Amino acid sequence: SISLTYHHEHPWWYGPDDAPERWHVSADILDDSGHPETHVGDIQIVIVDIDETGDPFDLLDGESGDLGQIAGVLFRPGSGELDPDLDEQLEVFGGRVLILDTVRLAREWRGLGLGVLLAGTAIKKLSADARFAACYPAPLDDNPDPAQDETPDGSAARRKAVAALGCTWARLGFEHFRDGVHVLDFGAVTFEEKLGDLHETSQRFRPLRLSRTKPGRPGRGAARQPLQRVRTGMRPIPEPCRTPPS
Repeated sequence: SISLTYHHEHPWWYGPDDAPERWHVSADILDDSGHPETHVGDIQIVIVDIDETGDPFDLLDGESGDLGQIAGVLFRPGSGELDPDLDEQLEVFGGRVLILDTVRLAREWRGLGLGVLLAGTAIKKLSADARFAACYPAPLDDNPDPAQDETPDGSAARRKAVAALGCTWARLGFEHFRDGVHVLDFGAVTFEEKLGDLHETSQRFRPLRLSRTKPGRPGRGAARQPLQRVRTGMRPIPEPCRTPPS
């Protein structure tokens, strides 16, 4: 079965205003001795405590452009206060904010719904005292020519891909808030229910998943399959979800 390993480190002198709390979660199939045999994927989650951090926007914006873009939607630059519309929308619960930064799956593990299931499992594990989670769904950058996205066909394809990924993350309870940023309210009961449904559904695919670890697949000591970076996204999974027409 797939095992999740959580890794977090920081200099001992770091405080809440020095850097956000960053977690790397590795998903692997373990051998009989408990060592990683087949790598499935990686998840990056960033956490900030809005009760202890002076300016969450400035802190996240200093980490990366993607995190800065999300922070610009969630917080008021300069004050560090939560966007008033978002504050009104959320249940009053906890002071920590989880940002699902990246999800990567090895090629042979894509298309089964594992990305959202594993990410949801990791979010639940790290959600203690958290008020909400956020992500910015975006498609894999498979296009070697970025200018293609500026063409009518390229723009339409990207819109469809973004809409499909929004549907994918809605399976965990994420809802679009503003400017492409989706929010998951931990004060609502939908997250636990939806994650439970995903775990139940995943059992139907267990024989298929186990077959992917049979001899012939890369094992312990072999080179891992190449991974592709995504911005909290993965390849769209067929779902009964409507997407905007081109």
